[in-house]
Amino acid sequence: MYRKRLLAATNIFGELLITAGVLVLLFLAWQLWVNNALVASSQLNRVAQNSQHWSTGAATDPTTDDFGKPPVLAHVGKGETIGNLYVPRLGAASTRAVAESVDPHMSLNRGYFGHYSSSQWPGQAGNFALAVHRSGWGTGFAQAQLLRTGDRIYLETATGYYGYTVRNIEYVKPTSVDVLNAVPGTTRSAVAGQSILTITTCSPQDGNVERLVTYAVLDSWRPRSAGPFSDLAPLMKKA
Repeated sequence: MYRKRLLAATNIFGELLITAGVLVLLFLAWQLWVNNALVASSQLNRVAQNSQHWSTGAATDPTTDDFGKPPVLAHVGKGETIGNLYVPRLGAASTRAVAESVDPHMSLNRGYFGHYSSSQWPGQAGNFALAVHRSGWGTGFAQAQLLRTGDRIYLETATGYYGYTVRNIEYVKPTSVDVLNAVPGTTRSAVAGQSILTITTCSPQDGNVERLVTYAVLDSWRPRSAGPFSDLAPLMKKA
């Protein structure tokens, strides 16, 4: 009798383990594919809505490409949209909106690039530091390792377009939070006239052993009235 009860209990336990395994697989499938696709689609809709909302009509034909020093972007509240981030190397489908705060519920788990509130702003001397998921959550930064020195990154905002040039990428430990400092990797104060973009994400793609960090330097600017950069315009149409 005891052996029969033990066998029955073992069978029930085995069935529970199988059921739990199936539920885990279903959750992973939802998170990695279904939810990821839904969030990505929502993000692309958000990007299009942002551009439309910020549109000021037909751009003029400027007589110059020199629009002076990039202005410091006006601050927004936590959870609010800062702009749209375009990475040509990664394609139009990688475009995502940028939100203030790295709180998962406000930004990262909704597919946004999140701005570290303690860091600086576009046009301001120092470091405009962002974080983004590299897998799941509708990320557009899964192939961040493909970025190369000289690649362009653009931030579209309500007032205009900020153009950055990638300087380098590096891999650091998750504890290396000094990459968020005004001068990344140092304790020095911001350098006058130098505005940096830093994007941190996980490495490897489905792990958390390191951080892949992309650094880019702000070197150009165009007001909305002048229209986007020539190589950004076709990307915006596809996004």
